[in-house]
Amino acid sequence: MIPERYRKYEKTVTVTCVNFHTTWGDKAANLAKMKAHIEEAVAVGSNIIAFPEMGLSGYECSEDGGNSKRSCSMHWEAAEDIPGPSTNAIARLTKKYSIYVALSMPEKDSNRPGKCHISTALIGPEGIVGVYQKLHLGSPPVANEVSCYTPGNELPVFETRYGPIGILICYDFWRHPELSRILALKGARLIINTTASGAGFGKEQVMRTITTARATENFVYVASANLTGKERTLSYFGCSTIAGPIYPRFAPVLVEASDKEQIISATLNFESLHHYEEINHWKQERRSDVINREFAKLK
Repeated sequence: MIPERYRKYEKTVTVTCVNFHTTWGDKAANLAKMKAHIEEAVAVGSNIIAFPEMGLSGYECSEDGGNSKRSCSMHWEAAEDIPGPSTNAIARLTKKYSIYVALSMPEKDSNRPGKCHISTALIGPEGIVGVYQKLHLGSPPVANEVSCYTPGNELPVFETRYGPIGILICYDFWRHPELSRILALKGARLIINTTASGAGFGKEQVMRTITTARATENFVYVASANLTGKERTLSYFGCSTIAGPIYPRFAPVLVEASDKEQIISATLNFESLHHYEEINHWKQERRSDVINREFAKLK
């Protein structure tokens, strides 16, 4: 049975992840391709469409990344306010088709001139539902994010007609599992991970395993949307994945992409998800007193 707090929401939702190959530094080309993917996803009945981290501009920094006191030149030139031209363009489609789109992009920092955030905007039929700004920024030799961006400071859940949705971005999801747990405790039943995970040995297994683990440990659905192909010098492995509990299985992979550009979709049933709450009361049994005390010792 669906708990009282969730009964006003739709009981099922079809989610699409886009294995997306950017044209590095070309927002116009990327936006045009995103619109085409949205049309394709709508044609197969999708309600929520997720694009990967920095899909609007490309993830990789330009050569001056980390060598100045502001964001790299490519991302600074690509950065926009939210709402802004690109989110407004996507909003016209979300309104037309009554859908939601998770769009990741460089967002101008209104408080720090020359700096920007790695952000994901959730855009719905009503316009901008909210914006998530990446909390944890990668450092060299893995990434130049700490030199180019400002970290966010909030972990919101976003209200939609399919219920509360949480969004995380890459490093926040892969290396900080407590963030997914907090989103689940706040009521999220779907967590979207917009990621730019680089190609490497065994990375496909990482995508599959951790996406499934986050779903299993929190009894939620999880959708990870990854970049694919090569940008300026970096390559990405794709393998976007949607996973989650389908009673009586705990969290099978529902659908996964290859390393090619494509869309994948899965229809998620919240009645099946909530069935686990009838047999596993982990939220009520969670020892928050001990957990909070131990976290406090780590400060």
